[in-house]
Amino acid sequence: MGSYRHQVFRQLRYGHLPAFLALQREKNELYAAGGLTPYRMWAPAFGGLHHMVLEAEFDSMADFEKQHLAAKAIGRVGEINAAQLEHVIEGSASDALARIALEA
Repeated sequence: MGSYRHQVFRQLRYGHLPAFLALQREKNELYAAGGLTPYRMWAPAFGGLHHMVLEAEFDSMADFEKQHLAAKAIGRVGEINAAQLEHVIEGSASDALARIALEA
């Protein structure tokens, strides 16, 4: 498991979960084919099905940045990101990058 966790938080429009998930599966396939880290998809146990979390771990900030730049170079990823935003309630999107392992 990596030392940094990137979490992508989205609140989806009602009824848009299946389309959003299909797009994320496609993006994860592109990531895997490019040797990049795919994102887990989950929803909180409380709060409703329209709350979505995408999550992945990275070994370092440099690894996260390297993979982020490599993902941008995959043209279809940008198209998928734009398509996913069509399913997100405006103003509800946020991301967090947290250090999850500390050296003693």
